[in-house]
Amino acid sequence: MKFYRLPSALTYFLFLIIAGLAACMDPPPKGSVMDKVRPKVSFKKIHNIAYTEVRREYENGIGFHPEGYHLEPEWQITFLSEDTVRIYSIVKQRFIKQWVTVDHDSVANIAHSWIRVLKITPDSLKFQVLYVVNQKVDNESKGQIFMTLYSNNYIKNVLHTTAAELQKPPRRDSIYIAQKVKLAATDYHKAFAATEPVILESRVPQLTITKERVKESDELADVTLADNYLSPTFNITIHKSYADFDYYMQVIVDNEGKLHFIKSLNNMYDGAESRLKVMKGIVDGYLTYYIKTTPGKTLGMPHASYILVRVKGIKD
Repeated sequence: MKFYRLPSALTYFLFLIIAGLAACMDPPPKGSVMDKVRPKVSFKKIHNIAYTEVRREYENGIGFHPEGYHLEPEWQITFLSEDTVRIYSIVKQRFIKQWVTVDHDSVANIAHSWIRVLKITPDSLKFQVLYVVNQKVDNESKGQIFMTLYSNNYIKNVLHTTAAELQKPPRRDSIYIAQKVKLAATDYHKAFAATEPVILESRVPQLTITKERVKESDELADVTLADNYLSPTFNITIHKSYADFDYYMQVIVDNEGKLHFIKSLNNMYDGAESRLKVMKGIVDGYLTYYIKTTPGKTLGMPHASYILVRVKGIKD
């Protein structure tokens, strides 16, 4: 068979055309058909090995969100088969069985959570948390989160320590929180959620306080157990007040325990300015003098944090 060689100039011209077309083509999007050709992950080699999560952090290595949300390591998990895990439920205070579904390559749904498997060995696991919206991964708004789990055997017999010790926030978390505490001390508007939330105690019998508590997460209502410290909510009733009133407001408790009215959470149309003055007066008057306030803390450091207050006055 005879082969014919193209002239060198023509060859070079065709190369430029092909290279230009290739440069104009977009890479296949993640999650596309072309991205799904890799083999699915398998948990077969780690069946019946108990793992405990020891660290959860953002891509910057910090375990706290700027608004104060703490990424607490909480998974205790054992893969029983390719489609079943035993996982500890914080709400039910016991181990329960949940389904495992491998979607494609390293993406799986474990106990109703989407993750990407980054590492899988008998000693350790590393996952990336995925936020799936309308069957598409969206980590831009939430930030990338990574989970590290060690087998219980590895923790005990190789590291010679405990899971509780490994789960303690590292020094970099302490430095990060200390910087935020310092900023909030100079400007209480830089307040952030306290993992040990504010405590309010009545000083007088005519004022009563109850705190709302979230007992279990509800994804449909966008409520989680973390809301107990992210949005601590107090119901306050004042008997023998100067008038009947019912207000819902946001307040900051600074690092010294002083209350600062921030804004109303009521729908106001008429007389908004005068009502805001009344609410501020209630905070500066009734609440400041009739309530003993303990500021919120994170990693043992007191700092300014937000609370929500429903205050009702009853003119007996």
